[in-house]
Amino acid sequence: MTLLRVENLAKSFGGVQAVQGISFALAEGELLALIGPNGAGKTTTFNMAGGQLAPDAGRVLLGGRDITGLPPRAIWRLGVGRTFQIAQTLMSFTVLQNVQMALLSADGHAWRWWRRAGAHRPHHALALLAQVGMQEQAQRPCSELAYGDVKRVELAIALAHAPRLLLMDEPTAGMAPAERVQLMQLVRGIARERRMGVLFTEHSMDVVFGQADRVAVLVRGQLLAEGTPEAIRQDARVQAAYLGSSENNSCQRLPDKAEVPKTPLLAVEGLNAWYGAAHILHGVSLSVARGEVVALMGRNGAGKSTTLKSIAGLLARTEGRVDFMGQPLRGKPAHQIARAGLGYVPEDRRIFTDLTVLQNLETGRQPARAWPDGQATPHWTPERLFTLFPNLGEMPHRPGGRMSGGEQQMLSVARTLMGQPYLVLLDEPSEGVAPVIVEQMARAIRALKSQGVGILLCEQNLLLAEAVADRACVLEKGRIVHEAPMAQLAGDAQARRQYLGV
Repeated sequence: MTLLRVENLAKSFGGVQAVQGISFALAEGELLALIGPNGAGKTTTFNMAGGQLAPDAGRVLLGGRDITGLPPRAIWRLGVGRTFQIAQTLMSFTVLQNVQMALLSADGHAWRWWRRAGAHRPHHALALLAQVGMQEQAQRPCSELAYGDVKRVELAIALAHAPRLLLMDEPTAGMAPAERVQLMQLVRGIARERRMGVLFTEHSMDVVFGQADRVAVLVRGQLLAEGTPEAIRQDARVQAAYLGSSENNSCQRLPDKAEVPKTPLLAVEGLNAWYGAAHILHGVSLSVARGEVVALMGRNGAGKSTTLKSIAGLLARTEGRVDFMGQPLRGKPAHQIARAGLGYVPEDRRIFTDLTVLQNLETGRQPARAWPDGQATPHWTPERLFTLFPNLGEMPHRPGGRMSGGEQQMLSVARTLMGQPYLVLLDEPSEGVAPVIVEQMARAIRALKSQGVGILLCEQNLLLAEAVADRACVLEKGRIVHEAPMAQLAGDAQARRQYLGV
């Protein structure tokens, strides 16, 4: 039985036609993957189906009922669950409290302020968390979680009112490859058991081709192709517009350096870090030299992002030594660290949504720099960055809030480069971007490396890390447990399974 039907949906933002007359259907118990390049209109389609946006034309039918233009709360009450491209949780609440809030809403008790919310169906909330693998972290605030774990909590919240249709916008963002597959296998099992339809977007092709029943491909707001995963994989139009050459392993590993420069740009020794009373990092030591890419790898919650935030001066409590360009950094405020030439690209992008692409770039502008030996560092201008990221060059006057997640990711990297950094802390640059854009990101990292910029890279995408990194440091529970040349780690199947779940 058809659960969801989308008919001739269209939506424009000013002169930008985000969605242009697309139609598709989803059956009960079916998983339909909606894929396409960044800016193809996937999230806009989701927002129209979920009520966050009203379409300019067309309609959305749920079980034969026209729900076009209904507010999100009304659509949710009709049995439509939703997870978002950027996870939406109450960050100061614990994991358990987030799910309890969802259960309170599902039971119609959200506004009964005279009752203690903490006593509301805790066993049911824990059961939902157990389903998504988060029961052991039930008492931790969401602010202390790795981003992939926040996505799991968001899924539990979406399942709290037993939806018959689940909309999932990049549900496995921030997860290791094995975790991605496990989560979507779980969703698939729930969908079959409950006859719940699932419409999801995803840039991980392992997830799309391994878990979806059907795949629909959007390009520039139009439906390019629809069919079985195998048919879509073989479609030449899809390969050219979206898959690129990543399916053919074109991201080849760079040769190892014959000699790593002896004087590091960044030297970290015995770094410890806390979130409140939670001790996250335990004696982390690493270094990054001029023109070197070091991949900081590990499973969700291992402490990768915490390491970058600690170096960038964004955590209140740290111990240990962090030297940059021969000068100590620990204890300095984040803005002074940035002005010293250490760039930071956060996982959650944090662009200014009301500013245009050019205006966002200008917020990061700093004067040209030189290396200690007097040689000029790469000087980044908007024009040069548009050559590095052609997608941004096509939309210089578009507000950040009207860009896709992948486009925002590129803008976040470009804005950091406008600070003329000696070294860049790069947190999950391939997350939420199309395979063809991952290739662009690899070329950008190589370009930075060739010009002497050092890069400390947190990355779940092993192929990207293998293509650009010289060395790998693997974190596990806040400790460095393995160090090796990147090529050695990529070729060691036992180490990959043990440390990365790959």
